Amino acid sequence: MSDFLAIDIGNSSVKVARYADGQWREAASYPSSLEAPADAWGPRLAKLGARASGVCSVVPNLEARLVPALAEVTGRDPFVVRASSPLPFAMGYRTPHTLGNDRIAAAAAAWLLYGQPARRPVLSFDAGTAITLDAVDLLADGPVYLGGAILPGPHTLRRSLARGTAQLPEVEWERPEHAIGRSTSEAIQSGLTALVLDGMAALLRRAAAELSAPPLIVASGGWGGWIAKRLDMVDHVAPNLVLDGIRLLASGEMGRYDSAPEA
Repeated sequence: MSDFLAIDIGNSSVKVARYADGQWREAASYPSSLEAPADAWGPRLAKLGARASGVCSVVPNLEARLVPALAEVTGRDPFVVRASSPLPFAMGYRTPHTLGNDRIAAAAAAWLLYGQPARRPVLSFDAGTAITLDAVDLLADGPVYLGGAILPGPHTLRRSLARGTAQLPEVEWERPEHAIGRSTSEAIQSGLTALVLDGMAALLRRAAAELSAPPLIVASGGWGGWIAKRLDMVDHVAPNLVLDGIRLLASGEMGRYDSAPEA
């Protein structure tokens, strides 16, 4: 799909990018604020220019503003990611109506770009304000989205520690050389780093053990690369995983499943 405009409406920011000639090109990010007037979005989106578009949103009020703006800019209604959309896997989540649309898009892209070609289960995590983990297993009847986990992201942890205590400062996020901090700032940095990295490593190991075969692990989000550099268990870093999911689902490029891999 060429000249495709994808919008990922998150809790902290609205990410917009245009896909053309096989790659993501112009990109922009705006605060996820309802204070911006509804008619401000049309000019913003028109600058990128596209003939088709897709939206993934976890902020319904902003989605209600951007969908009409996209339709006006492109001349057609945008594709909107939903749990009810045609997906490249069976839905094994018990409450799909509560599932974040960003998680659906990320899981779809992780499966189509990495899991399906390798014929292996896939675990993907998006590390931002929150860290979300999603699992697609490969069973005899085909790929199945199972679910995953949700936990606070690094900055959320750092800010909550400072705000929830009387004397602990909000420190810069740096990885200390030693586990034992020799100052309060170092002690906080050591504790937060261990919590995120050791916690993610344990979560990924436990999730992998519940799948039918060893999975590929894909990292995304603003903190995805940082975590991946420090955990050798991560196989791929995909900064645009949610945007790719929007694009692939909108285009119907969901691949074809034949049979499960041999044990």
